[in-house]
Amino acid sequence: MRSISSKITIVAVLLTATAVLPFLAVAAPSEQIPLAAEVSNDFSPPENAVPVSIYSGSNNGRLGKQKKPPARSCSQAPTHPGDRRENLDELTIGNFNAEWLFLYGGSGAMLCPGRGCPWKNKDMALRHMRKVAQTIRSMELPDIVHLSEVEGCDTLGDLIEMLESDFGAVKGAYRPYLVPGKDTALGQQVGLITKVDPIMDLVRTDDRAIYPVKGSTCGFTKPGAPSKLTGASKNYLAVFPVNEMRVLLTGTHLIAYPDKPERCERREAQATVLADAVRAHIANNPQSEVIILGDFNDYDDEVMDAAGAIDTPISQALSLLRSSTTPAAPALFNVAKSWSNATERYTNWYDRNGDCRDDGGDEHVLIDHMLISEGLRARLVSSRPDHSYTQSCGTLQSDHWPMIAKFRTPRNAEGHVDLRSPH
Repeated sequence: MRSISSKITIVAVLLTATAVLPFLAVAAPSEQIPLAAEVSNDFSPPENAVPVSIYSGSNNGRLGKQKKPPARSCSQAPTHPGDRRENLDELTIGNFNAEWLFLYGGSGAMLCPGRGCPWKNKDMALRHMRKVAQTIRSMELPDIVHLSEVEGCDTLGDLIEMLESDFGAVKGAYRPYLVPGKDTALGQQVGLITKVDPIMDLVRTDDRAIYPVKGSTCGFTKPGAPSKLTGASKNYLAVFPVNEMRVLLTGTHLIAYPDKPERCERREAQATVLADAVRAHIANNPQSEVIILGDFNDYDDEVMDAAGAIDTPISQALSLLRSSTTPAAPALFNVAKSWSNATERYTNWYDRNGDCRDDGGDEHVLIDHMLISEGLRARLVSSRPDHSYTQSCGTLQSDHWPMIAKFRTPRNAEGHVDLRSPH
């Protein structure tokens, strides 16, 4: 969440673009671009939209005039899923908002790389990708890495190649998975790279929920005003076999701005949609363990972050997601609760004073989360944020920091996981 002043160029480009692309004029604010759109839940450009310049090839970087193609899917599970973890008795999970991990122009109304993107050209975007790869190496190359703000399958494949060639990843260990979302404004996706193949194709939920949700205290919609509908534009659900354990992993990127009442209401509706999807899966697969992770763009009322009380949430989004299990099961556990040092509880830089310098304190906020079910909590060995780089308006890694969790998944004498002995 870089400063608003550092986004003036982006805003100017988008305002200019509205003369050519009238559908951009309805855009609402988002975290990354103060006057741009993250409106894919409620809006899509018309079919006769004017084409935008994009990179016409994956390697040559030339610009050409053409209509942006939709992001392709790499959601299909292999016929024979594999497990390429180096240590089959452990499972490591990473969660990282990689901030505009784009190389080829994207599929939304924004051109990235380009003047309206943090990475102005392909060379800068490649240097950014290298920093992302370096960060994943610093995370010790987790078995599964959820990534927010990615362009698509090809870019995930490029990231894997860079990890293999320059950062020690075993060739062929990681594979990319992504099911395209509905973010038509920014074209951002959520996806993952993983050493464990899913046992069924990745899916996403396109369900929608009425907002304000029951019990909401966001306070934007006036009493008597009509309710509205929204969905979660960026999400996926993946099922992984970890020895004999079945893990449902749900990745998402919720709508931005934790402190804005209108965004609060929509984020609560998005959380409701995801919680319902998880609950439906558990109803049919009651033995599944659950992980919900990503950039939630919200604070957790049960986990005080490094900024302190100023980050008290106004929404119920985290509470709704924590309760996405069956009524009889314990609520999901936020792994950040295990970070004993409160000053380390942050995953995002919020440049509150706009000076392009990380001043620490209340500029360190926790809006990326990993929620886990009780069975995984019993197997949690360790969890930590990765603060291996400093922030400024010129930082190439990301305006977020990643987190990592390690779980013990011991096999019994027959080589299968021992569910009776989590420790």
